[in-house]
Amino acid sequence: MKHIIFFLLIVTYINIVRSQDSTIILADKARINLQYLKSYYLDTKDILISPVKWKPKNWLIAGSVVCASAILTTQDERIRDYFQSQRTETSDLITKHGFERFGSGVYTMPAMGLFYLHGLTFKNERSKKVALLGVKTYLLSGLIVTIPKFMINRHRPFHDTPPNANIWVGPSLKHWYWSMPSGHTTSIFAVVTIVASEYSDKIYIPIIAYTIAALTGLSRIHDDKHWASDVVAGAALGFGIAKLIYNRNNWKIKSFKKI
Repeated sequence: MKHIIFFLLIVTYINIVRSQDSTIILADKARINLQYLKSYYLDTKDILISPVKWKPKNWLIAGSVVCASAILTTQDERIRDYFQSQRTETSDLITKHGFERFGSGVYTMPAMGLFYLHGLTFKNERSKKVALLGVKTYLLSGLIVTIPKFMINRHRPFHDTPPNANIWVGPSLKHWYWSMPSGHTTSIFAVVTIVASEYSDKIYIPIIAYTIAALTGLSRIHDDKHWASDVVAGAALGFGIAKLIYNRNNWKIKSFKKI
């Protein structure tokens, strides 16, 4: 099974590389320099203070996500029971060797390495840009997601017998339940949003990217590691972090243009 997943990753990567128009140029090179390293600090600061600068539209979107997650918590136990009733040895293998590893970075970080290697080998700045942004977004999203995890400190499905979706400990240095939001889902949605944003001109690439991310999120419910509302919150957080990093462009890398 893991060989099938690896094969699909390679095929997807090749399709992305082949989709790059050779006439695309970049006004500035994508490289690890002082500005790139400084952007880690600037992006972290922007993410943390972004609510202060939100416009009514942003608050409406955030409020909608919170409301959707809150409503979903009322169905968390039913959704959990359904997924557990559908588990099989085959589905366990698929999630263990497949989608779980997208969220943990086992597949996504080597994929970013392939992008960077392609960029160096073929002088393709777009590949390097995706790789460096992908790595940065993965690392920062993994850092930021610990804040709501600590503040909420929700029990995971396997923490209680029977599972109870309504145990919220709140900030605590003694207990580390950290169910809300899903870290794996946050990370994978953050990385694929970078890829989807850069290759938005190729409709099938965002579709493939977000399908992988969605299946990764569902795998966390399947594996009894998270509630459905944890996954929705993680997806929204990862998407929001990646969009802010990509659009704010504290790295000051220029956009691609076609001749």
